[in-house]
Amino acid sequence: MRVGIGAVVGVLGGPATYACELIGALARLGGHDYVVFTDQPDAFAGVDAATVHVPLRTRYHQVMWDHWSLPSLLEERGVQLYHGTKNVLPWRLPVPGVVTVHDLAVYACPETFALPQRWHLRALIPRSVARSARVLADSEHARQDILSRFGVAPERVATVPLGVTDAYRCPAAEPLVARLRRTHGLGERVIACVGTVQPRKHIERVIEAFVRTGAEEQGWTLAIAGRVRPHHAPKWLGALPPGTRFLGALDDDDLRALYATAAIAMSASEYEGFGLTILEAMAGGCAVIAVGTTSIPEVVGDAGVLVAESDSALLAGALAALIRDPARRAGLADAGRRRAAAFTWEETARRTRAVYEEALTCA
Repeated sequence: MRVGIGAVVGVLGGPATYACELIGALARLGGHDYVVFTDQPDAFAGVDAATVHVPLRTRYHQVMWDHWSLPSLLEERGVQLYHGTKNVLPWRLPVPGVVTVHDLAVYACPETFALPQRWHLRALIPRSVARSARVLADSEHARQDILSRFGVAPERVATVPLGVTDAYRCPAAEPLVARLRRTHGLGERVIACVGTVQPRKHIERVIEAFVRTGAEEQGWTLAIAGRVRPHHAPKWLGALPPGTRFLGALDDDDLRALYATAAIAMSASEYEGFGLTILEAMAGGCAVIAVGTTSIPEVVGDAGVLVAESDSALLAGALAALIRDPARRAGLADAGRRRAAAFTWEETARRTRAVYEEALTCA
């Protein structure tokens, strides 16, 4: 069949990584024709799939992108099934649809969303779930959220975990690591905190934990990396404590270099649909500290340190224990690599393709 896939990838983050990696893996897997409707066709150069450029002027024009631009293009390209990879389906959809709902944070943590985004997602996610042939969830936690909130028949919602890019499993080239250290003034002992800078990630609690442990006096640097969500200006950005660096948004090579540099990766996020940055840190050889709520235990298992809640004192206790115990850090790094090896984009693509086939059969 011919499958159309919507892929907004011009805004860095988990949904963009998901769309790019899934489409590449589907094309390698073969079996169907894929047409990618995207704001950034260059992101799919070298992928064996047709691309259709659907311009997106700003991230605030997402509503027009989904509901005004796409429907006629789907008809023109003769797709038989459409997959919305970022939580919603077009209002007017001429073919059966599959939608990936990454999480329901807009309900669980509404205060962390800008009002227009909150309105858009709350208006469109329920409708997209109701009219889709199948719904994909990144984790069993996300699936249960969808089932309990929207009353969907269980057989219509499939859990398909994400993968980790193979490049993260390979050591970063030493010149890249050296350049990253030099550019950002990183020492030999590094703690990484990676993710979009937005309220739900609670990066301030990671900073507080770092300060509480006195890690800077022991030669450690806290490196925070990620794009800053528009209109979000946390106070810590203007007053970083000693030993803390803000690296901003990193490209893939620099992010791999950061994980290669860091011995420990920390997250204070208490709500995740999956936890892709945590998985990438594990694949990159970091000992991980995270919060054991929502989907995060499904990703980390027993290959990291999970604290009961997003609390700076709990995070500081976990960090202090790892700083004191290099053998345990090394053991967790090895365990993390082994666990991350089970999460591949090829498996994500195989399970997603099976959902496509099922969706078209019962549409």
